[in-house]
Amino acid sequence: VAIGWWTAAWVGEEQIRLILGVISVAFALNYWLRQRRAVHPQPQNVAKGAFWGAVSGFTSFVSHAGGPPYQIYVTPLRLAPRLFAGTMVLFFFIVNALKLGPYFFLGQFSSENLLTSAVLLPFSVPATIFGVWLIRRIESKRFYEVVYFLIFAIGVFLIGEGVADLLAAA
Repeated sequence: VAIGWWTAAWVGEEQIRLILGVISVAFALNYWLRQRRAVHPQPQNVAKGAFWGAVSGFTSFVSHAGGPPYQIYVTPLRLAPRLFAGTMVLFFFIVNALKLGPYFFLGQFSSENLLTSAVLLPFSVPATIFGVWLIRRIESKRFYEVVYFLIFAIGVFLIGEGVADLLAAA
């Protein structure tokens, strides 16, 4: 988050989205083409966790796309779906709390942004309840199939957004 705040004036969202999209698509394709048979949990690795956690904080700050880097580290750990979801909620609660100060100083709290948040707030409660219901019922294998598909889909979306923004700026 601190690096994102420090580099906010020099790093464009479109560049981050494009890079992150390519990494996400490559990660999902690597799983589908090479590692699909090996579904054994990978051991935790502090250095990898710190690296991908930092990338996630940076991309979350710069382009609100911290999910893919987080998932690149956590998905191979093969946590139980409840633990995976709970860890993600806690991680992004902390990341988003850390972003409040820098966003305030960068003038990101406009009336438009706050109104959008207020409009979306009522949808968060039923979505959370549905997520809790679903996570209690889904088997691990199916859960991870969905996670890899979503990583791929988000990567394709980020590539499209990044390319469109770069072309529009040119």
